[in-house]
Formats: sequence, structure tokens, C-alpha cells
Amino acid sequence: MQLWTICRAAAITLISCPILLDVACLSAEPAPPEGFRAIFNGQDLTGWHGHNPHASAKLTGDELAANLAQQRAEFATHWRVEDGALVNDGHGPYATTDKEFGDIEMLLEYKTVADADSGIYLRGTPQVQIWDWHQKFDPKNPSRRPQLGSGGLFNNDPNSAGRDPLSLADRPLGEWNAFRIRQIGDRTWVWLNDKLVVDGAVMENYWDRSQPLPARGPIMLQTHGGEIRWRNIFVREIGPDEAKDSLAKADAATKTALAEALTLHAPFDEAFNAAFAKGDKACYVSKDGQLVPAEATDNVKLEPSAGRFGGALHFTRKANEWPLFNDGGNVGYNDKDWSATVSVWLRLNPDEDLEPGYCDPVQIIGEDTKRGFIFMEWSKGDVPRHFRYAIRPLFEIWNPMNLAWDAIPADKRPMVQVERAPFSRDKWTHAVFTVEHINDKSAGRPIPTDDGKSNRQRGRLFLNGKPQGTIEGWDLTFGWDPEQVRLVLGAAYVGHLDDLAVFNRALTDGEVRYLHELKQGVAELDGGMPLRSPEGE
Repeated sequence: MQLWTICRAAAITLISCPILLDVACLSAEPAPPEGFRAIFNGQDLTGWHGHNPHASAKLTGDELAANLAQQRAEFATHWRVEDGALVNDGHGPYATTDKEFGDIEMLLEYKTVADADSGIYLRGTPQVQIWDWHQKFDPKNPSRRPQLGSGGLFNNDPNSAGRDPLSLADRPLGEWNAFRIRQIGDRTWVWLNDKLVVDGAVMENYWDRSQPLPARGPIMLQTHGGEIRWRNIFVREIGPDEAKDSLAKADAATKTALAEALTLHAPFDEAFNAAFAKGDKACYVSKDGQLVPAEATDNVKLEPSAGRFGGALHFTRKANEWPLFNDGGNVGYNDKDWSATVSVWLRLNPDEDLEPGYCDPVQIIGEDTKRGFIFMEWSKGDVPRHFRYAIRPLFEIWNPMNLAWDAIPADKRPMVQVERAPFSRDKWTHAVFTVEHINDKSAGRPIPTDDGKSNRQRGRLFLNGKPQGTIEGWDLTFGWDPEQVRLVLGAAYVGHLDDLAVFNRALTDGEVRYLHELKQGVAELDGGMPLRSPEGE
């Protein structure tokens, strides 16, 4: 019998009898977009069963079979259909599709409640995370960061790309949120309420991280302590040709976006000077307060075949004169709203090669470090020596008590610290840092707290394509004269440095990973040929 006939009969009964009309009759069939199909019919639990894989992962034989049967029996106890939505009471097994899926594009909407914690398992693997982003940050569990919002691949390694969302995109509690998820191979893209929150990140195999993600598996809607509602669950399966083409287009778009954002590239193959620059291409050193062209010395020299990609700079010992590039468009500093990314490759053994004291392979400075100072550094007294990235704004903001840098507890400094960074003489390490919305007054003046709260102003550190941490919760206001801003290399550094690049915005996780995987380095952004200056030089 067709749905409209059932509803008409129920309406007639309602007129003659004091009973409630079945709300399923008032729920229209889901209407998927062209190319998609509904995997939840809006009427009942057809096509779904109950399965929490964590409850059965270690079981075998009859014990496993009994557990799976019990979960299927419990499914309808905790899941129901109401007003066209699939509703869970916060308990019981996960709603699991009878069908398995491979490469897909998926659309769905959800609405949840305070303190809820849920997610979407792809190929039976956790998960695209759903949070109540109002939950208080717990400093004792710093890798759990609900305040950053939903959509991240929470069960990835905490320092992996995509583990946390790129931005907070959740709507207020009580409102419907809309996901668009695309998974091709092990790469995952997530849009939440039309904002890209995961950019082609690799979804790790939670069940065995040494193995790739399964080629196929069910979709699971997780229940985890709070009511959640789902509706308009649509899937479009992606065939092999489209998958290959889609990945190629995504990589091409990333390559184009990186090329357009590039402002400086110094490969150090044959010269200190940059091969490409939006500003002055010349590399300088400061002597007696004057800038003079950089030249090879006993302290720093060009080694044509020693680089990650061709030549490299070799800093042979600690020195007082350091190569630098003027800004003038190369770094793009401004006093309104400044964002940028710096990328460089380094090769050294920090514990054996560096001399005593701090060592900064890359700095961005103005006329006075008390008016702002950005640097990557190795600590001076730790074994092993810690690697750090710091954004120090106006001195009175980050150091009102006028304390020595190391006298301030590490977690109270505007920095990211990596205690065991993967640097080696035998292989190159890719270091990337971002600055985001420096001097942006619209972000307000946040007071650092222990609740994990942050705003638009932040900086991030990546090593070998993987995020290492974020500087956030600080008022990142600088006082630099834009005419005095410089990018400085090799301050007290001993080791090799190659393929320096600067971009005019904060790169996404996916872009940093793509940059890390380039076979020819940044020169590949121009088709593998040397990048040209804007004036064609």
C-alpha cells in the first residue's frame, strides 16, 4: 500500500477516534540530490543494524557470534524513527549499514545535545568526530579538544593532519548541522555547514595503524552518551575512473593554489639570492649596521650537491653574520591582519652539531624584538635539545613580569615545543610554520586561560607534513615598522638548510602535506621549471 493511502486512512481514523496520528505518515520520503541515493528511508530501520565494533573487536568464534546477535537485538531498543529522523537515546550499539561502501561522497544532517560525543565511522573505522564544542577543555587530556569543533578525524594520531578541524563550523545546539564527506582511498575531505574542515587528510586505520584503511566497510553512526538525531543521509558511490580523476584534480588545484600564494623561493642551488620573490630577491648580511650582499664564507657556504633538492646552504659553525631577506612583499607583514607560512628543509643532529646556547634556523624580526619576534629554535640546556616554534607579540603582552625566556614555564609561553623532533644528519626534516591574523583587532584581545579557548590569531608548527601543535589564546599584536621586517636564516645554527619558501597565507594541513611530498621541491609548483619573478627575471 502506498504511503499516501496509509496516511489518508489514518487521518480518517483520527476524525472518528481520539488517537494520535502516526507521525511517520507525516514524514515525506527523503529526496536525495541527483546522483545520490538515500540509505535511510525516513520511515523505519530498514537497511541498518546495531554494531559497536569496540565491543566485539577482541572476540572470536561463538563468543563473537553471540555478541553480534545481542547487539542486533538491542538495536531497536535504543534507536527509533521520529519525524523522519533516525534518533538515538545516547546508548546502545551504533547504527550500522547492512551494505559496505568504498569510495563515496556522503551527505547527512545531525542535531545533538549538550555534552554529547558522537561521530561517523567510514568503512567501519572511527571517525569523523561530532562534539558539543561548548565542553570545557581539560588540560590533563590536552589531545581531546572539543572546543575546536566537529568534523576532524579524531581517531587519527594527535599530531596528524586532519585530526582537528581547520575551523570551528558548528551551529548552536538545537540546530541541524550538515556534513558533506568525500572519501577516496584513505584520503578524506569534510565540509561542515559548507566550511572545509578536513582537507584531503589520510584517515588512519584505527584497528591496525600499520595497515592501510580497508578498501570497503560499513557506515556507522556512533552513539556515545547523548541524544543525537540524523536525517537526509545520502550516498553517491565513486567509481575507479572518477576516483583517479578526482585525486588528480585535487592535487592540481592544491598545486595551483600554492603557486599563487608563493611570495619567496630560495633553492640555494647556485646562489644565495632567491629564484623567485614578490619583493627583493637579493640575500644580504648585516655588517656594521649596513646590508651588504651575502657571499660564501668559512661560516656559511653554498654546497651545490648537498641539498634536499640540488644545492643547499651549509652553516659550518656558529657565527654572528646571518643571511637574510628583506620583506617588501616577501613576507607580507602588515599592521592590520597578517598571515603567512614559512617552509624550509633542515639536516643536522641537534645534540651533536649545535654549539651551546639557543639556535634559531629561521627568524622573522623587526627593528626591535620587544615589538615582536617569531622564531624556530633549539633549546640551550636540554638533552635531547627541544625544538620550538614561538610567536612573541609585544613584550608587555607575553612577558609583563620581565622574566628570562626559560624562566617562564613552557606551557605559559606563546610557543609549541617538541621534545623529540625527528632531526638527523642522515635525512632531511621538513619544518613549516604558519602565522594567522597577526594584528587582527577584530579578533579581540583574549586573556589566556586554561580552558583551551582560542580565536582567529594563532600559529602552527608542522614537521614532515604533520602538525605538532598550535599557539593560540594569545593577543598576537605586534609593533613592527613594515620597512624593517626581515627573514633571517641560521642564527647560531650549524647544519644544512635548503628550499626556503614563503607563502602569503596560512596553508592548510593538506597543502602542507602536499608541499612535503613534492619530488622536486617548491620549483615543482611551476611545472618543475625554476619559478620566475613577477617581472619575468
